[in-house]
Amino acid sequence: MPTDPHHCAIRKVTMESPAQTSRQEARRTAEVNEFVVAFYERTLARADFSPAGIAEELGVPRQRAEQAVGVLRELRLVKPAEAGADRFVAVSPEAAQMELLVPLEREILDSRHRLEGFKGQLSSFVSAFEKQSRSRAEPVVITEDREEIELRLLEAAQGCTTEVLVMQPCVARETSELRLARPLVLEAVRRGAQGRILYPHTARGDSDTRAHLGELLPAGGQVRTTNEVRDRFLVFDRKTAFIPAGEGEAIAVVYDGAVAAFLAGLHARVWESAFDFDSGAAGYAGTMGDLKATLLDLLASGAKDEVIARRVGMSERTLRRHVATIMQDLSASSRFQAGVLAARTGLVDTALRGAA
Repeated sequence: MPTDPHHCAIRKVTMESPAQTSRQEARRTAEVNEFVVAFYERTLARADFSPAGIAEELGVPRQRAEQAVGVLRELRLVKPAEAGADRFVAVSPEAAQMELLVPLEREILDSRHRLEGFKGQLSSFVSAFEKQSRSRAEPVVITEDREEIELRLLEAAQGCTTEVLVMQPCVARETSELRLARPLVLEAVRRGAQGRILYPHTARGDSDTRAHLGELLPAGGQVRTTNEVRDRFLVFDRKTAFIPAGEGEAIAVVYDGAVAAFLAGLHARVWESAFDFDSGAAGYAGTMGDLKATLLDLLASGAKDEVIARRVGMSERTLRRHVATIMQDLSASSRFQAGVLAARTGLVDTALRGAA
């Protein structure tokens, strides 16, 4: 089936973007000059015409006449004649205007439909935003959704201006929210917030932790290690705290200054007795004695390997190696006997053991 060039022109107008349409309008304005108008006048008194014939009458090159026909066709002021190829018929401006307006009005209608569609889609996001705003009014939000935790961490870290406090296990044993928080804490410290991070002594022997601290310390962060890290938490500006919500992956985000202040106080008490971390020092750097004393305390209490490993921040496999060394040093035949012998010889603090 032959293609109607007139129909193709209509489709072209309909499918063009607003930016393309604007560019075409500018081009038409520049091309519609006195010659094009004079050319159009010559076509009006004829049943049909050829560009070459009008060019000869006006005494201009045929190429210029063909360019004028191109402009007039785009404006729908001429159309192909039925007489044959290279013959055209002039069209009244009123008819041309109607032909141009129909596809443009259709495009406007389509745009309105798209606008209504976008409004409908965005309305669902508005409700989600309002739901989020309502949840922010709650003092505690418990969630295990990774994306939500990440967004709330990002919000708290970006708003942090004075202080960020962290207590956590070594990087090799950190949880998902701590892994998400690590670059955010670093960025807050680089912006000028005071950063104090507590790790267990075992973090000194963890290569991943040392690599992270190689970035944190030069940025101005302060790091200390302690014999036990029983809890994990983050506190931003003593306003927002992130703490575990049970044994699973859920996190409690606490928007309560009193709770944040309590955790900051707990952090400060542990910080006072903790050991400064020196990135230039190798291994445990003088903290091994403190770590062994803690292990002996926990062994004497009868705690299981899983509990001891979690509290000192090491894997059970590493713990068993340390215990084997301690038993050999004390000539003990069992873990419990090692704890008892250590207590009898004054190697452990019996008061601390009882508390454990």
